[in-house]
Amino acid sequence: MELYMVRHGIAEVRGEKPDDERALVPKGVKKTRQVAQGLARLGCRPERVGTSPLVRADETAKIMTEVLCLDANYEVCEFLAPGATASELVKWIANLEERTVMIVGHNPDFPEMAASLLTNGGGADIEFKKAAVCLISFEGEPREGGGRLLWLMQPRQLRLIGAY
Repeated sequence: MELYMVRHGIAEVRGEKPDDERALVPKGVKKTRQVAQGLARLGCRPERVGTSPLVRADETAKIMTEVLCLDANYEVCEFLAPGATASELVKWIANLEERTVMIVGHNPDFPEMAASLLTNGGGADIEFKKAAVCLISFEGEPREGGGRLLWLMQPRQLRLIGAY
């Protein structure tokens, strides 16, 4: 299985509205689309996209779906809301038929989840800037500590790839 983990794009400033209603700003929409174009150049084509229910993550996931995989199964996942854990993610992906999955969520959850998927207990210092993406693969059943990091790219790197 391949798991793409995507942090949401640049969103409205905290405090201007309730956290779950914060949307992507125009610059965030543009840069997220450019990141998706970079992923397309890398051959990213998820069969399922799961997203946090918060507006900024859902908007990011919809941009990814539009650019990469209009026919992908799309799912809003309550367990990807802030406070998400690797154990909840593993339960979800272990029951999927799809072998290429993308999830969209938030910091500080994503660095912690990725570290747990790779090391079964965390400890890895992984940075997810807004719209950063990592690709983790699993041989056999997905489990904490059973993942292998294939790559982690920050948004600028993916935008540059998409520009060629």
